[in-house]
Amino acid sequence: MIPGWSVSPWLFALLGWLAALAVAGAWRRHALRRQWLDQPGERRLHDAPTPRGGGIAIAAVLLASSPGWGEGAALVAVGLLVTAGAGLIDDLRPLPALPKLGMQAAGALPLALAWPLAPEALGTVGGVAAAWGLAMVLVNFWNFMDGSNGLAASQALLVGVAMMVIAGVSSPVGWLALALAVGCLGFLPFNLPVARLFLGDVGSFALGYGVAALLLMAAGEGSGPSWSLLMLPSAVLVDAGLTLLGRLRRREKFWLAHRGHLYQRAVLHGASHLRVCLAYGAWTSLAALAAWAVSGRDAGTQGLALLLLVVAAGLVYVGAGRHWPAQSNLRKDMESAG
Repeated sequence: MIPGWSVSPWLFALLGWLAALAVAGAWRRHALRRQWLDQPGERRLHDAPTPRGGGIAIAAVLLASSPGWGEGAALVAVGLLVTAGAGLIDDLRPLPALPKLGMQAAGALPLALAWPLAPEALGTVGGVAAAWGLAMVLVNFWNFMDGSNGLAASQALLVGVAMMVIAGVSSPVGWLALALAVGCLGFLPFNLPVARLFLGDVGSFALGYGVAALLLMAAGEGSGPSWSLLMLPSAVLVDAGLTLLGRLRRREKFWLAHRGHLYQRAVLHGASHLRVCLAYGAWTSLAALAAWAVSGRDAGTQGLALLLLVVAAGLVYVGAGRHWPAQSNLRKDMESAG
């Protein structure tokens, strides 16, 4: 049981999974009727119109779990509503980049105020700023990685499962992790191996926000260092981060859609969406094992383990990038974006 909420985690897991399945299915039918569809295009990997916004099911499960989040739950729930709401508005009627970014920034602030990052070292203002920055990065990076069937949701699912193991399911951290995992598990049958429904921005924003909330809550509740927790989203951070840096270096309009991520290049070179999803999942599973192994160690050990993992991920990114170089149509996309 979660203190202050007399609901079994396993009962909530069953009900949350069933609710996510039901909401995703109902949303798909509604989106098809209203023609809320992602159309195929030069900078996309799908070849058939597909309903979007199905990640509203995951956002709903996360919000339903909020009574178990402990101190600061109301603030964090408000932030999730604002952040996922920005994505939902964009799914229904595309928002310009700046208003969407503004809503993300507003949604990340309650989370940062509830769970500042390392305030004992950074001070109150510094801790809030660092937490806000982490939330903004993860919300946008999860959105960047939502371009291949099952990838964004499966990565969040694995982070949730890992956090349940590390923190224990009966804690507020474990409760949020459970909600994230079962929400993704209910959505994934509609998205993998064949996509009959896309997360949409509402889903990718909610996933990034949920992962950020997990990391910040775990860091705030822990009595020791928490560098190892950053190992869990390392696949997302490295692919999205290095791709973004490359686009900035080439002076491209990085906010425009493109197909320059490693996972996109793999699909363009013939790898199936399922194969790509499994490959990224294998990395995250290994990263989770490493994070669990060093979770009780001192800050120096955790920091070294994180550094080694990031270096290894960077080497994999570079090596795989040579195996899956930018194709001619991908270069045209990049040139038109520049």
